[in-house]
Amino acid sequence: MQPPDASLPRFLGWRMVFAGFVAQFVYSSMSLSAFGVFVMPLEREFDTSRASLSAAFGLSLLAMGSFAPVLGRWIDRGSLRRIMLAGLVLASVGTCLLSRATALWQLGVVFCTLVAFGTALYGPLPSMALVANWFVRRRGIALGVTVAGATLGGALAPALAALLIDQFGWRSALLAFGLGSLALAAPVFAFGVVSRPAEVGQRPDGDAAPEGGVSRAGMTVHAYATSELLRDRNFLVLALGTALIFTSPIVATLHLVPFAEGLGFSRQDAAFVFTPVAACSLLGKLAFGAVSDRVDPRHALRLAVLVLVAGWLVLLADPDYPRLLLAGALLGLGIGAVVPLHGVLIGLCFRAEAFGQVMGLGGLLTLPIIAGANPIAGWLYDATGSYRAGFGLEVGCLLGAGLFFSALRVGAPVALARADATALR
Repeated sequence: MQPPDASLPRFLGWRMVFAGFVAQFVYSSMSLSAFGVFVMPLEREFDTSRASLSAAFGLSLLAMGSFAPVLGRWIDRGSLRRIMLAGLVLASVGTCLLSRATALWQLGVVFCTLVAFGTALYGPLPSMALVANWFVRRRGIALGVTVAGATLGGALAPALAALLIDQFGWRSALLAFGLGSLALAAPVFAFGVVSRPAEVGQRPDGDAAPEGGVSRAGMTVHAYATSELLRDRNFLVLALGTALIFTSPIVATLHLVPFAEGLGFSRQDAAFVFTPVAACSLLGKLAFGAVSDRVDPRHALRLAVLVLVAGWLVLLADPDYPRLLLAGALLGLGIGAVVPLHGVLIGLCFRAEAFGQVMGLGGLLTLPIIAGANPIAGWLYDATGSYRAGFGLEVGCLLGAGLFFSALRVGAPVALARADATALR
């Protein structure tokens, strides 16, 4: 081994973490966390049902999930800078067009095409793959910091959206979100993203380059056959278990604000529930991400499931405002823990250079579960006039996830698997 050429820039991995952080922040702000704040204004504007709006959200997830396997291949083989910039432009233009919609079908078409596909091109899959390319030994904490961007977006976007809607109306709020996201993220993606360390003669974690330097030959992608992954026990267990867990943030994002308003709290107070969600999600992402670099991440994942179950049980007890905030804190902590743990486990169970492929195909496999979560919750609300059945279903999903994760197997001890992965890079 010899040290990197002194003429090369210092290790750029943490710059990729910042770019991923910004991507997650904008993704969360534009397509997830603020959506629930728009539900009641859109209900009144277009005289529609909550189930219809939930269905539009589910269809957008369906569109993104159907596209995920193709996107995963692009990510593993192409330029992440170009992919993420193209997605940002599509999503920003789509959000601005939403502000001009005059019919419900226009909202649905634009949201499920331009916004859905655009956010998929720069959101969780590409941003996590970017960081996974640059880190192996410190992947847990790097992914934890990356996905913390979604937490910050989750904290700021609902309150900002509520303020803008109250002051200027929902149309101006959407226009501000579309233009603001483009101004914030475009420079970061254009000048900050480098897909893989080998492109600049570096190695993951900033390790010293081998004698002769790092060449693009080391960037060869050894993709799995689709049939090989579909027969893999760990792939099926991890994908299905994670899908059941991810119904929690999906349902909470859309329905937590209307649920709180239904309890008699104001829109501002209801939106503030996302503050403890965001704060504890940040704590979960950083703490569980760091811990997963030192202990078996499967144990941490089981703990996260229990925390999420506790959060939904508090909501089922018709909480007052302090307990509502407690439920938000529990949901945030559990959701925050799961996101980096998911990436760490993919890195331990599969070849690092196929990270995008594994995440993409996993997203397609679990599509019916994730895309169906919000429409089912909305339908149950419309049918019963209460969120009790929908939130109870979330507890069942989490218990099912726990059963799936109990079947997850890492062939070698986790420390050895991590060391082997480092050697392969």
